Amino acid sequence: MKNHNFASKIITFFVVMISFAVLSSSQAFAEDSDLKCYLDGKQLHFNVSPILKDGVTYVPMRAIFEALGATIKWDNHAKSVSAVKGDINIKGINFQNNTLVPLRFISEVLGSSVTWDEGTKSIYITSPVAEEKIIAPVNRTISVGSQEQSKSLSDERNRFVINVKHYGIKNNQLYSLLEFSNMDNKDISINFKSGDQKIIKTFSKEKDPMPTLKIENCTEVTHKVVIDNIGGNIYKIPEFSVNQACVSSNQSQQDALDVWRNDNSGLSELGSNLVSVRKYIQDQTGGLQNFVIPANKAEQLILVAPVGGKDRLVVEGSYFVGGLSNKTIEFQLDYEVVSELDLGIYSYIYTEPVY
Repeated sequence: MKNHNFASKIITFFVVMISFAVLSSSQAFAEDSDLKCYLDGKQLHFNVSPILKDGVTYVPMRAIFEALGATIKWDNHAKSVSAVKGDINIKGINFQNNTLVPLRFISEVLGSSVTWDEGTKSIYITSPVAEEKIIAPVNRTISVGSQEQSKSLSDERNRFVINVKHYGIKNNQLYSLLEFSNMDNKDISINFKSGDQKIIKTFSKEKDPMPTLKIENCTEVTHKVVIDNIGGNIYKIPEFSVNQACVSSNQSQQDALDVWRNDNSGLSELGSNLVSVRKYIQDQTGGLQNFVIPANKAEQLILVAPVGGKDRLVVEGSYFVGGLSNKTIEFQLDYEVVSELDLGIYSYIYTEPVY
């Protein structure tokens, strides 16, 4: 084991020396400002743009070493520089602030993994610590109770947060306001397993002008005459019926009115032409598939589920991260069911009929 470590240090020293020698002639290379470098999801910014040469990316030595947690030391007597991280000691010569080194080699020697995305011309470095964070908690649970009513699940690797902003119980139904925040440069899709829950999305839109309709009153009133045989009094009792021919002639206009109500019923401020319209978005089994949270965006959903006398209510879901990660990560929303929890300022989240 010790021999392997020693060999690694010798190779590292040799490659760093080569990079200094080759890069001493700046005319042989061209800076590529389009190249982007990310460490655990966070973009790195260098004082000198990365350089791509023969498929190898070179970056400023000091910046990449410090980003990867190594300590830079300058030996003025030997005129040499070293980068130390744990038991790894990388040495070089002819040190300058803008000396460039091969990114992938240095990153992997220091224990990180490196991947390249050709589409976005981006390099992704994942440190060992970040790998542990994403691999260990495969099944994640957000447990919220009456003392909390809100809680978050944070995926630092994929820069994604699931936030139970508020929940409450009313009329034996759980109402939960969920927010999904995608802070990365790639889309993330949300899925919920089938169940008896309702999943609602609120859309903000301009009100459509109400259609001009002329709907006739199809109710007809007739009177039934009743004679009181004892007193001799005569009574007229109204009877109501619906003229089906009238209803048929009104049907197309009634349908147009129903469509308008469906698309424009919801919350709006007085004098505003904007309306918040709620729509069920789950499939027939109560599940939800591939609800996309766009890159650098947040989306809110309302979850409604029957309590049914349970002490706890668990809703299962997952989210898919494409691109380099290409992973499906499962999660659970675990609610403590307390009878008639106060919805507080969130009582508005589900008060109108949803079509």
